[in-house]
Amino acid sequence: MAAVSKPPTQSDRPLELLPLPQPATVDDPRPVEPERPLPMECCDSGCDSCVHDVYADEVRHYRELLAAWQDRNPGRSAG
Repeated sequence: MAAVSKPPTQSDRPLELLPLPQPATVDDPRPVEPERPLPMECCDSGCDSCVHDVYADEVRHYRELLAAWQDRNPGRSAG
């Protein structure tokens, strides 16, 4: 007579070890401040997109990004 095996039950299975919880790692680097243009980068011809105007726009955008980053990362430094 052939032996009949029973299907494994929950208690027959080996315990599956779950990884321990790790501290949350956030890949959210602090925004980088734009570089101020050098005086020689401006041609003083009144261009529509003067390097100083572009820089001012970049600084405004940087400040918005920085404020949002600081809201998402309270107490976190630039490190």
